[in-house]
Amino acid sequence: MERNLRLGWENIVEEAIKRRKEQKLTQTQLAVLAGVSKPTLIRFEKKQTRITLDSALKILRILGLT
Repeated sequence: MERNLRLGWENIVEEAIKRRKEQKLTQTQLAVLAGVSKPTLIRFEKKQTRITLDSALKILRILGLT
């Protein structure tokens, strides 16, 4: 069964924000859990691409998105 799946950066970030809020995590808590700085997490949630792939993956892993 083939599905039409779109994996745009904005969609990924929106899902990450949704999951962070569902898990009742603050930005600070998520940053600590992911091992990234709070400014990095803020840039991620603002959909900026000035973060490393490693940092983005750390955030996504904590939220169960990888």
